[in-house]
Amino acid sequence: MEDIITVRELQEKFDKQENVFILDVRPEDQRKEWQIANSVHVDAYKLLNDGDDTALDIVDLPHDCMIVTVCAAGRTSLLASKLLQRKGVQAYSLDGGMKAWNYAWNIARLTVEGVKVIQVRRAAKGVLSYVVGSKNEAIVIDAALDPNVYQAIAEDNGWKIKFVTDTHVHADYVSRTRDLGRAAGAKHLMIDKAKLEFNYVGVANGEVIKFGDVELEVVHTPGHTWESTTFKLGDSVIFTGDTVFTDGIGRPDLKAGAAEGIEKAKVLYKSLKHLLSLNGDMLVLPAHTSNSIAFDGKLIGEPIKTVKSRISLIELSEPEFVDYTASRLPPTPPNYLTIAAINRAGTYDGQVLADLEAGGNHCAIA
Repeated sequence: MEDIITVRELQEKFDKQENVFILDVRPEDQRKEWQIANSVHVDAYKLLNDGDDTALDIVDLPHDCMIVTVCAAGRTSLLASKLLQRKGVQAYSLDGGMKAWNYAWNIARLTVEGVKVIQVRRAAKGVLSYVVGSKNEAIVIDAALDPNVYQAIAEDNGWKIKFVTDTHVHADYVSRTRDLGRAAGAKHLMIDKAKLEFNYVGVANGEVIKFGDVELEVVHTPGHTWESTTFKLGDSVIFTGDTVFTDGIGRPDLKAGAAEGIEKAKVLYKSLKHLLSLNGDMLVLPAHTSNSIAFDGKLIGEPIKTVKSRISLIELSEPEFVDYTASRLPPTPPNYLTIAAINRAGTYDGQVLADLEAGGNHCAIA
């Protein structure tokens, strides 16, 4: 249809750095939950649905680029694009809205110690996964997109995916790690403390995963979840999952009652103390960022010393830390119990993932 642009088409325009103006017409509460990076917002939902031709008059639109309107599922944004077209503006509605944009992705690259790291980013949700390759072999950490995405990246770099793994049992998106392992014929590794309902190859704290010329050390860092794991690449990089982010820490309460939440906060404190005591020049590469991700190729990661300077709560005593985290918990992510159960079972047959995964992530405490 001439009135719409697909996620794939818009993603390609961003990849090519084309000039596109994104106009978000959702209500304010939906906008706060998640958004397209660098988009402009006007709460025109009611006016558009009421047929008000002045609904977008307050927006200062550029005249030298394509306008793409966005809403939750693509219906109200279509009203917006048609309104702009009637006013002589080149405008298109994003087909499927934010639910569809949930699966838009881009990458950033890093080479360290002769190892290539490709950060794969779900742009709307701020979810980060990694393809780490050496010679002709690779491991994928925290796969969050269709297996074809990771297989294409591996093929482009001359790698065979040897291992797949998750840093923990995720609760805000459905892991694609098991699917990827099957598709690629890779071994599915998880910390041996993970309580999953399917077979996997258990790895122990301190064990080394070898592929190409790489030795990736398994570091058990419980707290966000009991099985939370960090993977350490030499003295250069730590893949921290949801234990520590570039500007915050993982919440310790999900899937836990009050007493268990306190115990998880205590072990999280110890895990953070350990990680942030490592070489300050090591790069923290987390599994999430709190913001929508631009198509800018800039790696989301910071040296430990920078992260440590931003997270003042790590200087608290353990009791103070436990009290602080309990008082600063963000909203519970929608459908988290269902998603966590799916990830433990390793199957999502019959589930509509776009509905389950809609919305931003709520994993961090600042």
